[in-house]
Amino acid sequence: MRKAPRKLADERWERLSSEKLFESPYFSLRADALRLPDGAVKDPYYVIEREDAVFIFPVTEDGEVVLVRQYRPAIERMELCLPAGLVEEGEKPIEAARRELAEETGHGGGEWEEVVSLASSPGLKNNWAHVFLAEGVEESFPLDPDEFERLEIVIIPTDKLKDLVYSGAIVSSSGVAAIMVCMERLESRE
Repeated sequence: MRKAPRKLADERWERLSSEKLFESPYFSLRADALRLPDGAVKDPYYVIEREDAVFIFPVTEDGEVVLVRQYRPAIERMELCLPAGLVEEGEKPIEAARRELAEETGHGGGEWEEVVSLASSPGLKNNWAHVFLAEGVEESFPLDPDEFERLEIVIIPTDKLKDLVYSGAIVSSSGVAAIMVCMERLESRE
C-alpha cells in the first residue's frame, strides 16, 4: 500500500553559509549551504541573484497591445515579447514599468494596475517579476532603448494575442504568464 505524502506545510531551510562566487552588473551567483527541516544538508545550493523585473501589458485606446521584437542571444532567435526590464536600485516597480515602456516603445499614459508578482524560476533565481496592465497607453515619447537593444515595435490586436502564445510565437515563460493573467483580467471586465 502506498504511503500518504508528507505535508511540508511551511517548513523552511536554514542557511548555514553563503559565498558569492561571481558578480556582474546583470546578476550574481552565490553558493549556499542549507540545512533542510529533516536535518539533511544541501551544499552547495546555487542561487542566481538578480534585480526584480517588470513586464508591461500595454493596451492602446484601440484595443491593441504594444509588443517588441528583439534578438535573444541565449536562445539564438528573435523573440516577440511584452516590454520588460529590470527595476533599478532605489526605483519602485511601477516607476521601472513606466520607464521601460517609454524607453522601449515610446508609449506612456493610461491607467496602470499591478496585476501580479511572479517568481520566474524560484528554484534558481531570487528575483520577482512584477506584471502591470496599462490601459489606454499612447505614443508619447521618443524611443530610448538601452545601448545594445535593437527593438522593433509590433502592434497586435488584443484578440490575436492568445493565438501567438499557443502557436509558440511568444516563448518567454514569464511573458506568457503575464499575457495570460492580463488577458483574464481584461476578459473578466467584459
